[in-house]
Amino acid sequence: MNHISKYFSALAGLALSAASVLCVSGCEDKIETEGPKDLYEVIVNKPVVRIGQNETVEVRIILGNEDYSVWSYDTEIAGASVSGDVVTITSGSRNGATTVTVTDGEGVSADISVNVGLFELELSTDALSLEPEESRNITVSMGNFSSNGELKITVADEGVADIVNTDLLRPYYEVSALSVGSTTITFRDTKGKTAVLDVTVNPFEIIVSNLLPRVGVGGVLTVEIEQGNGGYSVASSDETVVLAKMDGEDLFRLTGVGEGQATVTVTDAMGQSLTLNATVVNATNAANLGSGNYFSVPFTLDGVVDESFSGLDNITFESRINISSLNGDDNASINTVMGVEKIFLLRVDVHKGGSKEDRYLQLSADDNGGIRYEGSTKIEPDTWYDVAVVLDGSKSGSERISLYVNGTKEALQLTNGNPDELKDVDLTSNFYIGRSDGKRPLNGAITFARIWTRALSDTEIAANTGKTVPASTDGLAANWIFTDVISNASSFVSSAGSPYEAIAGSQITSWLADSALSPQE
Repeated sequence: MNHISKYFSALAGLALSAASVLCVSGCEDKIETEGPKDLYEVIVNKPVVRIGQNETVEVRIILGNEDYSVWSYDTEIAGASVSGDVVTITSGSRNGATTVTVTDGEGVSADISVNVGLFELELSTDALSLEPEESRNITVSMGNFSSNGELKITVADEGVADIVNTDLLRPYYEVSALSVGSTTITFRDTKGKTAVLDVTVNPFEIIVSNLLPRVGVGGVLTVEIEQGNGGYSVASSDETVVLAKMDGEDLFRLTGVGEGQATVTVTDAMGQSLTLNATVVNATNAANLGSGNYFSVPFTLDGVVDESFSGLDNITFESRINISSLNGDDNASINTVMGVEKIFLLRVDVHKGGSKEDRYLQLSADDNGGIRYEGSTKIEPDTWYDVAVVLDGSKSGSERISLYVNGTKEALQLTNGNPDELKDVDLTSNFYIGRSDGKRPLNGAITFARIWTRALSDTEIAANTGKTVPASTDGLAANWIFTDVISNASSFVSSAGSPYEAIAGSQITSWLADSALSPQE
């Protein structure tokens, strides 16, 4: 039972006693025998007393059961007397340590440790090394004082650290770091003895989420700075191997340029630095999405939609895919590559009126799917294809839309709808790679997916076929490379534009070899 509870229990006991006195004839039957008494522990305000020879100190009993007596183990060192709830301790002519025991009328006792002499002021430590916002406990272990109030404490620089007492009855303190720097905390007791605590507050150590980053050629990896002092910069020792660039205040991304190793150094505003060993490899396998996996892409930056992907009149999609099997009627016989349903979607579909076994690359656009353009190259299962679609806002009619398979412009066997109405395209909502309309999966593997905010020419499409492209290429707004550099990946970050994430519906655990991923010129 805590002290307050005991206090109120005592009051309740007094009330019961008063009621007993007031009881008249016949109430004897109603008075129950009193149970075991709930005794208080004895607590004093100065459990440790430190005084010189022939000095006196008063100690107050702040909780107990009254009717107190006191006894000293060694009266030559210190004697004691009690009056009410005040114990008077008087030191003798001999230095040393003794114990004064306070006992109440119920036999409950408490000890007061008495030290007589002239003592050096001592701390549990004489130096602390902290980081900002860190706290550490210290104790004043010896000195000429009997209560916290008899210690005078001075902080030389209150902007660096502060100190608070954590126990009303004992000299226990907590030192907290406020800012980078150094200061001293000086303690002085009643005899003028001093003790000095040196406090150093160091900058935060830089901590990152990945100490051994590994990325593929053309791929990108985002690393989070989990702790540091702000104002970060990042640099690569060899930009022919890996590029390093800050993305926001506490993120940086590493882009693989060439196979090899390089160091990446992160530095903050306080001059702290951390060096990482980055490895760039040539991946050999592409993400296999299987029959139901896909990627969603929220084009947001710090929770805000990136409007650069809306109002587009010039668009190029490029991707490299391998469909393991063609989807059936439950998925409308459609295998999706990438895009936004009913807005601008690249997919593999059945030719209208043709055999369901024959599938072709198709652009499906506008709100009702009324704009459909279809190539003439039959897409076969278990075969790698580089596919692309271009919307060229500078042209009109059928010339606005072009489809490409393996770098060659397709002869269109279906041109449906008015492509002049296809403008101000918005990709910011419901953009998926490998899925549309909540289903219609790619049902296969994908090596890369790229979005350009300009219309690529026939020559550029042909040159890009089967290759990764530099992240800095003009008009390349997003570029995801889905390779096995990191096993069991849940997301891939664009190496171009801002660090847009392609987030997997479920973790990628299956991979398919792609010869296009061999080292390239």
